[in-house]
Amino acid sequence: MSWKLFKVNMLTYMNNPLGVIQFAQYAAKLSLEYDSCMRRGGELIGKNAVAVGNVPLMTQMLIVAHLNALGATEPGQHAFLKDVGEAVKAYWTGATLLPFPITPIPASGAVQNLIINQALVTSPGKWPNVPFEIPTKSSLSFINMMVLFMQIHLLTLKGMYLTTSLYPAAPSPLSAPGVVNWQSYTIPNIPFPSLPKRDRGDVDSDNFSGLSSTNGLTGNNIPINAGQQGNKSEDIDNQLRQSLGSTNNMDLKLDAILDAELAKDRLNNERFFTEAELNLPTLSEQVKLNKASKPIVKSLAQIRSELIKERNKCCNDCD
Repeated sequence: MSWKLFKVNMLTYMNNPLGVIQFAQYAAKLSLEYDSCMRRGGELIGKNAVAVGNVPLMTQMLIVAHLNALGATEPGQHAFLKDVGEAVKAYWTGATLLPFPITPIPASGAVQNLIINQALVTSPGKWPNVPFEIPTKSSLSFINMMVLFMQIHLLTLKGMYLTTSLYPAAPSPLSAPGVVNWQSYTIPNIPFPSLPKRDRGDVDSDNFSGLSSTNGLTGNNIPINAGQQGNKSEDIDNQLRQSLGSTNNMDLKLDAILDAELAKDRLNNERFFTEAELNLPTLSEQVKLNKASKPIVKSLAQIRSELIKERNKCCNDCD
């Protein structure tokens, strides 16, 4: 649930053409959304949530990542997600967790922990190796890949609890300082409570009134991908409006938004391959007119066959 909320919040922001004016704003937005998501989770065993994360340093590192990407001389050769990983590690540098609940694992030699004096993050973790990055115009594809790396990274975090614990002694146990090590941080998939249902006559007029074609949204929190206009895209938006208006369960609303975005991505892929096939005859005519051109290594039939294979492969990956 928490990762879904993170995805939808970033998706609606990234798909808003007026939302991202400068990359520094995107860096600040991503840092704040990541911080909010982490506060909804906790350490793997004790479930202690983050108390203070290094949001300013993460924001600055994300700004550096954008500057590196924009200054890259060879397109496609810069690993942007790797730099995002450095920013995420910066968030956990010097971070602390909440001192409650008290971890159930007693300090070494102790029988029980009384209080947690400090909950520290001693290692900011290791960002997974980024083998390659496929250029994409889909915000959802980028967000899904980024979230996957974030989830793997959380498993590598390490820290310690500085506790006051009870140690066995005669005639009664003694309290003394102790240390408990912890590893891994998780974001649980806890459903959001349903919102109270209220009477409304017309869902569309109540939730989606006053819309502007320039605000980057259709309805409340419905993302639009640039270049996805058309009857099929409008049908997806209409179905999403109905889904959002027919339930008060936040979990179902988030699923509906993500499913609609995925459907639009598939629509864009279908358009790309269709246009590529339609342009093959034009390419053939241009080759015939340009007698000085070098011979084409692949025949048009081979190109068409490869396009069909790539289209089928893309659709299978989406499924």
